[in-house]
Amino acid sequence: MSPFEYVSVLISIIYGLGITLVLTGVAELIRRWKTSRPFWPYFIWIALVFVLHIYEWWEHYALRLFPSWSLPMFLFVILYPILLFILANLLFPLKWSKKGVNLKAFYFLNYPKFFLCVILLAALSIVQNIVLSNYMLQDQLVQFAILIIFSIMLIRPIQNIAVHTILAILMLITMLISLFLTRDSLIISN
Repeated sequence: MSPFEYVSVLISIIYGLGITLVLTGVAELIRRWKTSRPFWPYFIWIALVFVLHIYEWWEHYALRLFPSWSLPMFLFVILYPILLFILANLLFPLKWSKKGVNLKAFYFLNYPKFFLCVILLAALSIVQNIVLSNYMLQDQLVQFAILIIFSIMLIRPIQNIAVHTILAILMLITMLISLFLTRDSLIISN
């Protein structure tokens, strides 16, 4: 077993746990559909977090070329999947009321926590891209934009549905563009 394969096991487990949280939460929403009030920006966030788990797991394969691994480097790399897992966990209520869930109220009560996780993910992404992939700061304009926009939304809390809907749609568009521009392929060689 190579060092990359060894460290990938735990990282993949964390991504898998995040995916499990999202899918379990979606199944619970479907189960309680008649008693819950839908809120579309919330559903966009669920889709974003799910796709982000898959995307980051896929991108993780690029680390196979990393020449050596140490415990501090591993801890640095594993922070991103841990934060993503926490974000997935924050997306859904801990306890589901038998009366149903007002998803709009749940979203507006919890969006500062979601946004804080997004800010931390963007900041960590910038640092990891510099340290691990030798990106320049100017190559990370999207991450900086996300960092700034979400920081403003936390500093000046906005409860406007239209603003949150537009933000969720812009994040979805950004994710889709990123997915289509990524031309990575898993090339497995002996």
